[in-house]
Amino acid sequence: MLYSVKSAGNDSHESMPFVCHFVLRNEKTGTAARIKGLVDDGAMVNVLDAALWPKIRERVGDATKSARTLRMANGVLVQSQGQWTGEFDFEGVSVQSAFEIFPSGGAWSFLIGKPLLEALRAKHDYDEDIISVSGKGRTALLKN
Repeated sequence: MLYSVKSAGNDSHESMPFVCHFVLRNEKTGTAARIKGLVDDGAMVNVLDAALWPKIRERVGDATKSARTLRMANGVLVQSQGQWTGEFDFEGVSVQSAFEIFPSGGAWSFLIGKPLLEALRAKHDYDEDIISVSGKGRTALLKN
């Protein structure tokens, strides 16, 4: 992630990271976890922070092994610690998706990447900073 730092006298518009709440659901048991995540349409994978994983594992179910290696923005390669697949719900719009587990170093707890945004048919209105998602005959608006 890259943020700007305002200098004295700079009156330009500041963009804010798009952070929202959603639900991960274990379809077998019906148990769920409500999570706060960061939308990043530049991320080519959906990622769950390894520090969050032990806190939600009992509710969402087990992960499987993953052979994926993730390339960070600085070029560093990090091996995924596993993959969880299940239901992702944004305000009643649900899709199946997979999420890699790896340590973010505290940068974020959950990264909503391009694969999930594509599955949700997401449209981001940058002027209003609203994302609309749709699926299964439902549409939801997410406001930053």
